[in-house]
Order: sequence, then C-alpha cells, then structure tokens
Amino acid sequence: MKITIVKNKYLNALFILMLFTAIVHLLILAYLSIKDANIYIMNYFKILNIDSFIPNYMNSVSGNIISIVLMVVLYIAILFLNKSEHEMKEPR
Repeated sequence: MKITIVKNKYLNALFILMLFTAIVHLLILAYLSIKDANIYIMNYFKILNIDSFIPNYMNSVSGNIISIVLMVVLYIAILFLNKSEHEMKEPR
C-alpha cells in the first residue's frame, strides 16, 4: 500500500493512522446510529466533542441542522482547496 499525504514519511504514517482511526470511528458511530435508531449519534459537533462546551444546544434540531450544514460547507471548502495539479491547468 502506497499512500502519500505528505513527503515526510513519519508525518505521512501519522496522518494515515489518524485517517484510519477516524474512518473506523465513523463506521462504529454509523453502526450504533443504525442499531439504536438514533441519528443524533452522527451529529458532527458531538463527534468533535464540542457538545462538552454547549451540551444542550448540540442535541437540538437546530444544532443538528447546523451540524449538517457545517459538514457540507467544510467538504466543499476542502474539495475546492485540494485541487490536483491536473485540475489546476487551464485548458488549451
């Protein structure tokens, strides 16, 4: 397996470990959300533990809507900021 996120092999291994851990964590949360029929488990603020600072707001309907909107905005921002060299070249 050859995954390169950064050129430094030690940082690359750390980032791959973090990515793997995050994927496993989200898979476990998705399973628990389905098993318990509780969509609040997948709240982005809860996943980040921001609910420790504002506990009552994050489990509300508006907190979940803001959570979803924030995830979509972050995804779009990462998508646009992380363009490959091929995508950055202008067509001739």
